[in-house]
Amino acid sequence: MDLKFRDDIFLGFAVIVSALAIYFGLYIAPAKVELGELVRVFYLHLPQAIICYLSLVISVITAILFLVKKDPKYDALSETAALLGLVYGATTLLSGSIWANAAWGVYWNWDPRETTTLILWLAYVGYFFLRMSVENPERRASVSAAYNVLSFLTVPLSYMSFILWPSLHPRLGTEGGLGLTGTMVQALLLNILGALLVFIWIFRKAYGVRLRRDEFERLLSEEMRDAS
Repeated sequence: MDLKFRDDIFLGFAVIVSALAIYFGLYIAPAKVELGELVRVFYLHLPQAIICYLSLVISVITAILFLVKKDPKYDALSETAALLGLVYGATTLLSGSIWANAAWGVYWNWDPRETTTLILWLAYVGYFFLRMSVENPERRASVSAAYNVLSFLTVPLSYMSFILWPSLHPRLGTEGGLGLTGTMVQALLLNILGALLVFIWIFRKAYGVRLRRDEFERLLSEEMRDAS
């Protein structure tokens, strides 16, 4: 009961911070001359991208821990984080395409950052197809963890893509970049904080659901074995 109460309080705090962040980004931070009001998409896009990367870092770390310790809880953590990474990756691609249309006139132009982020997303779609294709739980966890480690190579590739190849993707704090004012930076940081708090709450809940699913499958397996 106390744990649920604390979760509710945390969610309330996360919602308040996120609401303030959205208000700050929409109504207080100034528009950018070149893009006008559409620059506000940036306050959604960058936090989503950061959370996507963070989720996949958590996923690969817990995958490695599973390979070392063979503890099922690390497999559950890894799958949960990968799932959220996939969701946040989808919102990153969507908001990025809206930004691209505003900045470049097209929703998709195979820019290195766009392309490598899509490759990242598809790699983790493959992760879940792999999990669904393996029936044995122990083998599924081991094979998926190994695949996760290999798939994570797409994360630094996505992050460094606009450094490795010519790209239209803007860089913070560089000439020709976004040129954020102090108020815009404050709005951005507040939106990153709000997104992080919401992510933490969602992660806790998703991990709890994953554990309950594992427990249900274990009990069902025992009942089937006893019946036979």
